[in-house]
Amino acid sequence: MSPEFHVILLNAAILLIAYFVIYPRYAGNDFKKISAQDFIASMVSLGVVGSVYFGTGAEFSLIWFNVTWTWFTLVTFTLIELPLFYLYAKRHNVKLP
Repeated sequence: MSPEFHVILLNAAILLIAYFVIYPRYAGNDFKKISAQDFIASMVSLGVVGSVYFGTGAEFSLIWFNVTWTWFTLVTFTLIELPLFYLYAKRHNVKLP
């Protein structure tokens, strides 16, 4: 499997655990709590990916260009998270600021 697939799989696993287990228990419909816990989730993802690829100079392929592991992790994390947040906010009546 490619490194890109591993990062995407890790991001998906972190976000599924966050949105289906952690956020309903500890954040509810509070946008500030969701945001804080989401920041922690993204740092966990960056920490795990960084522990493998930091200092290697590895490039990851986004569709039109190559990026470092940091940007690839953040972009894929965000792209996976947006639909999950939309569904979570709709289901739990999250009030956006």
